[in-house]
Amino acid sequence: MPYPLLTERLRIQPHAMGDINTFVEYRQDPSIAKFQSWDSSYSRDQAVELIQSQLGVVTPDLGDWLQLAIHLSISNAHIGDLAIHRVANQDGVFELGFTIATQYQRQGYAKEAVRALIEFLRAEAGATRAIATTDSRNISSIRLLESMNFMQDKTKSWTEEFKGEVVTVDYFEKDLSQD
Repeated sequence: MPYPLLTERLRIQPHAMGDINTFVEYRQDPSIAKFQSWDSSYSRDQAVELIQSQLGVVTPDLGDWLQLAIHLSISNAHIGDLAIHRVANQDGVFELGFTIATQYQRQGYAKEAVRALIEFLRAEAGATRAIATTDSRNISSIRLLESMNFMQDKTKSWTEEFKGEVVTVDYFEKDLSQD
């Protein structure tokens, strides 16, 4: 099995039941949930269901998602997760997402984790392109994507109603064959 993915400071692998408490805690953080598909009422039952539904998955099937836990190597603290979506009808294209608990943000962990994930997807799944979308108000995520040479394609961005507000969703992509 290719997991865990190891970096200088991180261990990345599928979520386990031992991640439940911290997983639910940061998903309930309103400042994190604001930009995510879930809301701050995310429950323990939802977390258990998600983790159980992904047991044994190494990479998602076409159209499916997989969440991977991010742990600090030294302390084993669960600090966030990565999301992988294998885009249907687009061979080699993966949509990526990332969430880092508030107390671990702005320390370079998301960038380190996304970099490792991209390398893994190239090697294990033949990834040729990565895409990501983010609320245009999520400046930290936009800066991270730009720092990793994801290019914004304004022609693919859109406006939608999201959690009672009209928001712009920015679309980013990265050609993985040119890295």
